[in-house]
Parts: sequence; structure tokens; C-alpha cells
Amino acid sequence: MCGLKVALFSGGKDSVYSALLEWPVDLFLTLVYDFPRPSPHLVNIRKLLELSEAMSVPLIVARVHKGHEFEEEAALLRKLGTETLVAGDQGVEDHLKYMGRLAAEAGASLREPIWGANESELLLKEAEELSFVVIGSEKKELMCKRVSKENSMEFLNISRSLNISPIGEAGEYHSLVYEVKRLGVRIGFRCSKTRSVEGYFIASVF
Repeated sequence: MCGLKVALFSGGKDSVYSALLEWPVDLFLTLVYDFPRPSPHLVNIRKLLELSEAMSVPLIVARVHKGHEFEEEAALLRKLGTETLVAGDQGVEDHLKYMGRLAAEAGASLREPIWGANESELLLKEAEELSFVVIGSEKKELMCKRVSKENSMEFLNISRSLNISPIGEAGEYHSLVYEVKRLGVRIGFRCSKTRSVEGYFIASVF
């Protein structure tokens, strides 16, 4: 395999929207880290698989080990023959620098299509293309909330009232995309079984 455009994929709105802005992509890549608390995306990894299949993009899930993440990620990207790496960072400078180093080490170019976008405007643009559900949050009132074009302004106002990033850039919430309008893709789901882990709420999606 060579010359691939690989998009980092969590199933969340920013990763999916970034992939759409760089469409078509050849491969989705989900990286599994050793986190102190469960990742809402990995708790619901079956839905990530379902979404990637519906979008007709192959998905690779790869575990990287604590203390060796960078070299393992770079080695995997090289092995895949990655020519372009697509990521969905918007405003965390350390993330951008890390991705730049990673792409360079892998011999790939980096595309960060939503970097520097206004958060409020980005949320509304994403909701034009996608529908998503909140699957993890530090705010219980956001859990399992569905967001689409029809209620995106309401969600924007809620985020402002809660004094959090409208796109959850600092991890205030995590999402799962269930509709990609441009591709005519929609997956069914039921969001339930919300639990708290160290004050962070995580939902199971079926």
C-alpha cells in the first residue's frame, strides 16, 4: 500500500468533519491509548466500526503503548504508506505541534482543515453536514443530547451558558456522529447506561 490519505478517526464530529473537508480519504485510523479513565469513543467502538463501514472507509484500530506512542504511531503510518495525514485539531497548540512532528517522522504531509476556525462558527458548519450525539461529558445535562442543523443554535447557547467550548476542544464533551448528510449515511443508535468515572460521564451507545 502506498500514497494513502489516512484520517485520524474517533467517530466524533471533528474527526468526521475534517475527513469530509479532505474527502476522499483512503483509510480511517483509531489509536488506542493507555488513559487513566475510559475513552467514550473506545467504550463505543462498535459504533465507530459501524460508522466507518457506512462511510465506506476501511478502519484500522491500533493500540499504542505508554511511553512509546510517538515511535509506534510513526512506524505504523510508515508501514501503511501514508502520504497525507488528516487530523481534526482546532486550537490546542501542543496537539498541532505533535501532529506536525508525527507526520514529518512518518514522511507524510499534515492536513488540519479546521485548525484556527472560530469555535461557534465551526459547530454550526459541522451541524450543516453532520448529526451527532454527546457520549461523554463533564456536564451531565449534555449526556445523550442529539445535535443537528435544527437545534445547533440551541446547543451553542447551552455551551455558552455552561461556559464550555462549543466544540468541546478541551474535552468538555465527546460526540459520536450518527448522520453524514453529504454521503447519505445514517446509523441507528440508542444512548443509555450513563455512568460517572472520576466525575466524567460516559454513555454506552447501542
